Amino acid sequence: MSHYRYIAPELIKYTPRNDEIPADNAKVYAFDLDHTLIQPKTPKAIFSRGPDDWKFMEFREGEQSLKTLINICKYDSKAHIVIFTNQGGVITMPPTSKSCSTFTSKIGNIFKYISKQEDGYLLLSRLWLYSSTMKPAALFPKQKKQASKKSITKQSTLPFLKKPNESMKEIDSSHKSLEELFNSMRKPEVGMGEQFIKDLHKRNDTITKQNMNWVYYCGDAAGRSSDFSDADKMFAKNMGIDFKTPEEVFIS
Repeated sequence: MSHYRYIAPELIKYTPRNDEIPADNAKVYAFDLDHTLIQPKTPKAIFSRGPDDWKFMEFREGEQSLKTLINICKYDSKAHIVIFTNQGGVITMPPTSKSCSTFTSKIGNIFKYISKQEDGYLLLSRLWLYSSTMKPAALFPKQKKQASKKSITKQSTLPFLKKPNESMKEIDSSHKSLEELFNSMRKPEVGMGEQFIKDLHKRNDTITKQNMNWVYYCGDAAGRSSDFSDADKMFAKNMGIDFKTPEEVFIS
C-alpha cells in the first residue's frame, strides 16, 4: 500500500507512506477530483456507481489528466500533488458503511492504476488526498418545529413538565461543534486545506500556513453558467490560492 489511510467522521485522508521530507520550498499543486481528474465510465453519469466506475479524464484526445500529474512530479522535484474533494454521498460512521467502502475501494483502485504507469511511483510518493464526508442523519436529527407561543403557555402550567437540564445543554453544544467540524471540511470552507498544511508541517516543521508555496488550485466548480456551483473557485479564494479551471491546466 502506497499510502496511510485515515478515516474520521468528517474526513477521509490519504498521505504518502514513504514519509519523504518535503523540501523547505516545496511547491504544491492542488486539484479537485470528480470531473477535474476523473469521471464515471458510465455514459452521462454524474457520479460513479461503483469502485470501478471511473476513468481519468481526457481534455485532449488520447491524453489523460494523469499524464499531467506525473509530468509535474517528473520535472519538478519539489512538487507535491494534493487532491481536495467533497464526497456528499459518503458516510464514515461506521467506516464499514457501503458508501465508505465503495469510495475507499475506488481510491485504492486509482492508486493501483497509477502505480502501473511509467513514472507513476513518482506521483504516488508525493500524492495527498483529502475528502470531506456526509453528516450522518443519526448524529444530526431534524429538529421538530417549535410549538406556538399559545401552546407553550398552556403546557407550562402542567406540573410534570421540566426544563432541560444542564447535561442536555452540553449534548446540544457538542452536537453544534461537531456539525461545525463537518461544515468546515466541505469546500468552499478551508478545513481540508488546513489539515493538509498540518500534515505537511509534521514532516517538515519549517513549512507553515504563512510560507506555503501554492502553485494553483484546479477545479471544475468555477461558477460558470454550465457549472453546478462555484465551490472550487471560492475554496481557492478562501485559501489564498490562484485558481485555474481544468481546461486551463490540461489544454493550455
